[in-house]
Amino acid sequence: MSKTAGLNNSLITPGQSAKMVFMFAMGSSTLILPTAVTVIAKQDSWVSMLLAGPINYFVLMIYLALAERFPNMSLAQYAQKLLGVWAGKLLSITYIVFFLILSSLVLRNISDFLGLSVLPQTPAWFINSTFMLVVVYGVYLGIETIARTGEILFTWGMLIIIVILVSLTNQFNFHNFEPILYKGLLRPIKGVYPILGFPIAEFVFFTSILPLVQKQNKRKLRKALKLSMIVLTTSSTILTFYLIAVMGVSEVTRSPFSVYDMAKYINIEEILVRVEILVAMVWIGTVFMKLVLCVYALTVTTAQVVGLHTYRPLVLPYAFVIVPLSILLYRNIAHTKEVAMGVWTLYSSLQGIIIPLLLLLIAVITGKRDSTDGKLVSDQQGQVEKQTESKQQESSKSATGAQSEPQADEADG
Repeated sequence: MSKTAGLNNSLITPGQSAKMVFMFAMGSSTLILPTAVTVIAKQDSWVSMLLAGPINYFVLMIYLALAERFPNMSLAQYAQKLLGVWAGKLLSITYIVFFLILSSLVLRNISDFLGLSVLPQTPAWFINSTFMLVVVYGVYLGIETIARTGEILFTWGMLIIIVILVSLTNQFNFHNFEPILYKGLLRPIKGVYPILGFPIAEFVFFTSILPLVQKQNKRKLRKALKLSMIVLTTSSTILTFYLIAVMGVSEVTRSPFSVYDMAKYINIEEILVRVEILVAMVWIGTVFMKLVLCVYALTVTTAQVVGLHTYRPLVLPYAFVIVPLSILLYRNIAHTKEVAMGVWTLYSSLQGIIIPLLLLLIAVITGKRDSTDGKLVSDQQGQVEKQTESKQQESSKSATGAQSEPQADEADG
């Protein structure tokens, strides 16, 4: 096996892609998003989560439609095919800025949560720097390693969430939902607004991963993503429903990390108590996946714009930018909510929904398609090495079988 075979991996399955999308979305919706939606939709916030499901799937179908026309290219590459080289590069630079800001915001979420709930005496710069070390290592290993990590975290995360929800069923108070839809669907529809900003529009990171899905299994990708969106919508709706049923609207709107605080209500015969740390573990895992995917999309997009053969030399320099930027972006939690509820949704929707939709319209009108291989050289090397390794294994097996046949003949003689 080549020494670099583990570093140049670039093939993922549709199932892994769907799980990464789910983990990416849960990085926002597990702790932060329900509070933002409840502020607007009140006791009908679970309806807003339900309404966001079709929009989730529609946005992903935009990316898939572009990927069908440019199967081996990311957004940064087919933007140059549709708009011209220079206009495409300028547009790609806006995505570099977007992924850089998004990575910093996600990292800041970690320090805010740990600083308020788990490690109140630890400086934010230390938490961010330590967490970023693990992220840098994960991004450097490649997308296949990230995908396999996502599969492990997905299984354990879903198991813990189910256990927590089952443990909270004795805390329900259905009066917290009264009156249901007392202003019709208008308020739940307004509650979809923050969901558009995060995580729906942020799914644009997926355009950097689509070219790396195994070609022989790409037909299964649409079905896998549909299932992922169903699971995501269902889990988000149930989590928000539990929040209202257990805590009530007033408590949810006052809590910056409402799902974490909800877990504090678990008390089964004074035996199963203080299990909110399990929620912290799940959320840290999902945020880790989201940050790794953001940094991966950031470095890959930059490498494609600049014309580098590999993204790996960019990982560490970007880490030195993301850590201080994460501290400078927000003053406090209140400022975080103000930006998230106002500016971020508009900015994120422009980058993640409107621009890809316009690119798709241009591609349809002009009829442009291109199957040119746009992968980075390191990714191509990884695929070649895997193919060579499999051929070597097959040849060694056949050689072993050929040697055993004469030995069997001699034994018979």
